[in-house]
Amino acid sequence: ALAAAARLTAAAERLAPHPAFGTGVRELTRRAAELRGGVFTVALFGAFSAGKSSFASALLGEAVLPVSPHPTTAAIIRVMAPASGQRHNTAAVKFKSAEAIREDLAHSFQALGLGAWSEASWLEAVRRLKPEDIPAAGRSHYSFLQAAAAGWAESAERLGQVEVVEAELFRSYAANETKACFVAEIDFYYSCSLTEQGIVLVDTPGADSIHARHTGVTFQYMKDSDAIIFVTYYNHAFSRADKQLLSQLGRMKGSFALDKMFFVVNAADLAASEEELTAVVEHVRDGLRTAGIQQPNVFAVSSMQAMAAGRENAADDPGFSLFRQRFSAFLEQDLGNLAVSSAAAMMKQMHERLFKWTEAAGQNTENAEQRLTALRGRRDAFEQAVAEFVRVDIGREWEQENAELLFHVVQRVRLQALELFAEFFHPSLLQEHNGPLKRNFTVAMRGWLDQISGELERELLATTLRLERKAEALLRREAEAWCRRHETTLDMPLSYSKSESNWNTPVIPEGLLDGGTLEPETYWPSFKNPKVFFEGGGRLQLRARLEEPLLAKLKEIVEGMEANFREHYEREIAIRKEQTAETFRGLWAEWEQSIQGSKTTPEELSHWKSILVQIGRDVEEMEAFYD
Repeated sequence: ALAAAARLTAAAERLAPHPAFGTGVRELTRRAAELRGGVFTVALFGAFSAGKSSFASALLGEAVLPVSPHPTTAAIIRVMAPASGQRHNTAAVKFKSAEAIREDLAHSFQALGLGAWSEASWLEAVRRLKPEDIPAAGRSHYSFLQAAAAGWAESAERLGQVEVVEAELFRSYAANETKACFVAEIDFYYSCSLTEQGIVLVDTPGADSIHARHTGVTFQYMKDSDAIIFVTYYNHAFSRADKQLLSQLGRMKGSFALDKMFFVVNAADLAASEEELTAVVEHVRDGLRTAGIQQPNVFAVSSMQAMAAGRENAADDPGFSLFRQRFSAFLEQDLGNLAVSSAAAMMKQMHERLFKWTEAAGQNTENAEQRLTALRGRRDAFEQAVAEFVRVDIGREWEQENAELLFHVVQRVRLQALELFAEFFHPSLLQEHNGPLKRNFTVAMRGWLDQISGELERELLATTLRLERKAEALLRREAEAWCRRHETTLDMPLSYSKSESNWNTPVIPEGLLDGGTLEPETYWPSFKNPKVFFEGGGRLQLRARLEEPLLAKLKEIVEGMEANFREHYEREIAIRKEQTAETFRGLWAEWEQSIQGSKTTPEELSHWKSILVQIGRDVEEMEAFYD
């Protein structure tokens, strides 16, 4: 990538004196800067106690990330090299806004069946809670509320602020739950060989934290990261939270240009034998394939041994060494090749345009005047052709894709809801000795609806990726067809370049099934007593009673999202059509300048032909590299 950046910069400097390549020179310079100063984001995912922090510390070479004994409030931590006056081993702590903390508190109140959250009385309500009255399904919410109440006096005034702190205080904000529950995200500035390469390591909240309901944040890190590392622990089975994340990765995998996912089984040193380790790794592979991730890259590592090797000059963990080798190859070769291929395509376009110019410049002056007059005579036809492209309608095909994808979303979520029902309405929760039955019924109902709501949001978010790819394919098809159709009639070189701007993800609200949907109060009468419910068929009857209104609600939500998606992507597609139209107009202007500037001396023509040869060599070398 650095070598490609050097070639792009050299080409830009050579072309800069030419009046017809202003736009091209700016594009080459911009792309070279991106390649030189590229930042690669590596996102870590996994549930609590999977060993994410120890794995990250082994990657960084020092135990810099704290391990929290209470995972439910963990915030996003980004580890990056210090820049712009930032100091090594310090952190910028961004606290939640007052609105965000209120939403988190209200959500936990609702999940525990405590009624509406009130700013005036919530602290007293939390103090009255007794751990023995909290069902297992509500423990994370109970832990969060207790932490928030304990830290409110100290942290409430910090809401909405950003504080720069030393490493010791950073670890306190990351690991001490009474502080961590008020933190939205932390940027930790740490200089080491990994971060100095431009890598930003993102430690995401555990899949089982209270932040897991913010599916949009998780989705954006999955979508935008250059690499994803999912960490699981050697002797832990995949939890429900793990499976949610893995299913989302499975939904998204086919939409990425590269397979950027790595799966790590941590604490491989616990294996009693190679055979046992092989069996565990194969079990993980099976779980990944079940989640829709075919041919996963799985590595069994010992972060503890890797850290010891760094501290004590002991033998490195072979699994971690293999991971480092493959991961480095991915960053340097796969991501590097992708960057170089894009740069080579840009250089190739410059080469073709310069070739056309030298061809025109080699003709006599009289012919150049005729060509210029003829070109200007086609200006109206060109503008009409560009307007025709802007009006091109890909809406029907795109909307068909939208409708089909969302139809299947409803069906999949309905089936998932029915499968999850028994997991939430479980005998271990709904028994007399576990506390008030009505409240526990409410907790079960809310937990089930929250789970379905999260699955629906994840399905909708994954659908946006497929819709983006569909729109990109349709736009490319139309733009390339336009170029082929008009290149001959306009007698000028035309080419399509994909827009560099990222697609904006449409807003998908959290808690789609909140607010008046399938209220627990409505269905509480179906629960007569635990014996009738679990042994007399009451649970199956309740599930059957819930299925029809749930399906109706899912259809209603998805119909609304179908319209939202259509409006959102109509705007996004229109923006890209206009960007492409502007590119076509730029090509026209530069081609007109090319012909106008073709009145050149033999010496000047020889100079530009030598530059043409040099750029041609650069293109060949870059293509050979990534081929």
